[in-house]
Amino acid sequence: MKGMGLRERVEQARRAHPFFRLGVPIFCAVYLVAVKAVGGLGPEHIALVVIVLGFAFWSDRSRKLARIAYAFLLWALVYDSMRWYADYIRSPVIHLREPYSFDLRFFGIHTPRGDLTPNEYLQIHTSKVLDLLCGLAYTPFFFIGESVVLALYLFFKGQTRLAERFAWVFVWSNFIGFSLYYIYPAAPPWYVAAHGFVADLSVHASPAGALRFDKLVGLPIMQGFYGKSADVFGAIPSLHVVYPMLALIYGFRLPRFRIVAVAYFVLVCFSAVYLDHHYLIDLFVGWVDALLVMAVFRMLFGPVETAAETSPQPEPDRVPA
Repeated sequence: MKGMGLRERVEQARRAHPFFRLGVPIFCAVYLVAVKAVGGLGPEHIALVVIVLGFAFWSDRSRKLARIAYAFLLWALVYDSMRWYADYIRSPVIHLREPYSFDLRFFGIHTPRGDLTPNEYLQIHTSKVLDLLCGLAYTPFFFIGESVVLALYLFFKGQTRLAERFAWVFVWSNFIGFSLYYIYPAAPPWYVAAHGFVADLSVHASPAGALRFDKLVGLPIMQGFYGKSADVFGAIPSLHVVYPMLALIYGFRLPRFRIVAVAYFVLVCFSAVYLDHHYLIDLFVGWVDALLVMAVFRMLFGPVETAAETSPQPEPDRVPA
């Protein structure tokens, strides 16, 4: 199959929707100026803009794919930007004791040392096998990659509407979660273990138990990612469990994927607690976040598949006259 030449690509770009021809370039220019103004312009921001423009101008096919890709790129942009304004919009009340007390009261484990939260109990019952498995499950490559790959798979299999719904539910679940970080800032369990119930805004993010994974593999993978987290007190909800949960729901009709997705979802939920990143209450709020966003999308835009798409086609000899 012969590829398109430059002239044909230019002609397609000229016929593209104004959103791609004008809106995207203007947005990219404003974004670069804004990032430069706050002193944070780096190669990753330039790469992001190149990717965004590539989807907008490469071909008609890339512009269709942009309806999915832009969702994930927007998520990355917003997550990266939070480090510049987090301290200005965060509620002044940092919740340190409440999440800990909730887990201790409802899920406390009786031990000779006294009652412990599941996090505290697991930190004194670690193993290298669990460190490796939980560390792998918690690496960005897997918990974000699963969602991106699933969305692309659905798109290229012709299930465009399902892929778009999944991608934008993913993004809005994140946006709701980000908002809750600042409305209800809460300390993760590793912070309480290291600093007690005293709020210290100068404390830097920590990979916590995930450092054990770095030591096993001999690479600063977790330190490089979680050590640069946008907000130390962004623990509720746990968005880590939102990603595999949404992937499981939207990919449930894929039999082979379903088995892997169930196992991965359970492993990520366990890892969030085992690696001392989240309390159980964080996970519960994350699940509610995902389900509420799904419900709102369904109310606003209807079911992903219409009745005509889900009902079997009539046999030729039974078609009404």
